[in-house]
Amino acid sequence: MNTNIRGVGFDLGDTLIYYRDTPLNWASLYPKALGCIAKSCGASPSVEELAGAGNILIRYNTRVVSRAREVSAEEIMSLVLRSWELDPVVHLPAAVEAFFTFFQQQMCVYPETIQILAALREQAIPTGILTDVPYGMPRAFVQRDLDGAGISERFNVLLTSVDVGVRKPETDGYLALADRLGIAPDEMLYVGNEPKDVIGAKRAGAMAALLDRAGSGGNHGQDFTIATLSSLRDIVLNGQGAS
Repeated sequence: MNTNIRGVGFDLGDTLIYYRDTPLNWASLYPKALGCIAKSCGASPSVEELAGAGNILIRYNTRVVSRAREVSAEEIMSLVLRSWELDPVVHLPAAVEAFFTFFQQQMCVYPETIQILAALREQAIPTGILTDVPYGMPRAFVQRDLDGAGISERFNVLLTSVDVGVRKPETDGYLALADRLGIAPDEMLYVGNEPKDVIGAKRAGAMAALLDRAGSGGNHGQDFTIATLSSLRDIVLNGQGAS
């Protein structure tokens, strides 16, 4: 076992799970998602109103407009509802449910996810998730994904960007994750598939592994580069530590 690593943190989307046939940028799917919201609220927005709602979503699309401070789904969906002259007090729960459920229908878990999490648990290595959620997704929906993937019981900690108030690569979430795992930041290995995952982990003083399934060869300062989660067995459990 690599004795320098006393706990492992993970990104969630496109690291442990993914949404099938769903691009990282959800903009192309706005019309269908907004249609689900309208149906759930008994509304019939005009073409212009649908376009206006799409423009609201674009403003909070972090693939288009990056932000450090997190924004809640309630804030975003309230703006959409008001643009259709609907009362958020009445319709907000249904709107939030419809929007995120539309995307969660496509949730899949990578085949090696459960195996590596089981291996880490067998060695009593604490694990946690720090994930930037899309459009301020409430924690209950993240938990729904974990339940659907069958991995809820395999983590000691779940933190979302809504929980910590900021998004990666801000360091707050990484520091909070290490603290909740009961370890120092430099004893944590954080695993993610995007540059921000690595950059934030390193800024927080943690070790970082870039999950590079496509073999892009990107270097963002990571300590390790892996093509599959299964490679964590060598890094964490067998102590080989190949980058």
